[in-house]
Amino acid sequence: MNVESAPLNSDLQLAGLRLLTNMSVTSNYHHKMLNSIPCFLHLLSEGTERTQIQVLKVLVNLSANPATTRHLLRAEVPSLLLLFDNCINRDILLRSLAFAANLKKNVNNEDGTMIQDQYSKDSIFFTLCRDSTPFAQKLASLLHHPDREVKEQVVRILTQ
Repeated sequence: MNVESAPLNSDLQLAGLRLLTNMSVTSNYHHKMLNSIPCFLHLLSEGTERTQIQVLKVLVNLSANPATTRHLLRAEVPSLLLLFDNCINRDILLRSLAFAANLKKNVNNEDGTMIQDQYSKDSIFFTLCRDSTPFAQKLASLLHHPDREVKEQVVRILTQ
């Protein structure tokens, strides 16, 4: 199933994303999904809430695997910060926070081999780790979010 060729937000695309979500639960197929990361991020910025939630399920699963960290951090997504907002759908926000928390955990567990120069300024690495002031400001405002789970995810990111 090629999610990239299906019409944006179509039932066919969602079915493909659900299949990829199931396949990404274990790390057995992660290496086969690495080339689709730019597509996932495009769907994340262009898709409807239903599409975004399904894409984030895949991205959270991929980000839990330290072997995919560099591939995800290298990816460019200039609009990533828009996902960390008090007004955004709770499911999207929680999954975005879990995605960021997984990546930050993996970066912090690296043995110092993470070379910052290999990341562009629109990369996920630059947004979450390098120039993290805007991200830190988003997290600070989310500490006042009414949802307990959202606050717990923010604390998880801040204490890593």
